[in-house]
Amino acid sequence: MASQTKTVVASAPAASDLTALRDGTVRRRIRHLGSARDGMREWHLQRTTAVALIPLGLYFVASMVRLASASQATAAQWLSSPVPALMTIFFLAALFAHAYVGLRSVLLDYVHTRARLVAAQLLVHSAAIVLAAAGALAVLKLFLAR
Repeated sequence: MASQTKTVVASAPAASDLTALRDGTVRRRIRHLGSARDGMREWHLQRTTAVALIPLGLYFVASMVRLASASQATAAQWLSSPVPALMTIFFLAALFAHAYVGLRSVLLDYVHTRARLVAAQLLVHSAAIVLAAAGALAVLKLFLAR
């Protein structure tokens, strides 16, 4: 019987192996870049604030309709109560967070120049913070003045 010899032939990697290597390299290069970094967090925040705005918005609109014919002193007295003050602050926080995420998404889709995008995002972010803080401070001023 003749002895059988095994010949080891170095073969080229299979096409699927090359694709897997390429995909791994691409994933390493793009990790933490673009919308994949925080897209899920923004999506979740947008949906959470949208759901929160339904009851808060209904409460706020119903309260404003009820106070539409009231005097300024009556409205200030209403807002100096703990529950309306807290609900109004929650409404403002949810409203400006929802607006910020929505406007940021629009900016990312339609502003293509990097400098303009950064400037617009800074403007929207600053405006959301300033307006939410001003609203909360106004409510707290009325609440704490009672």
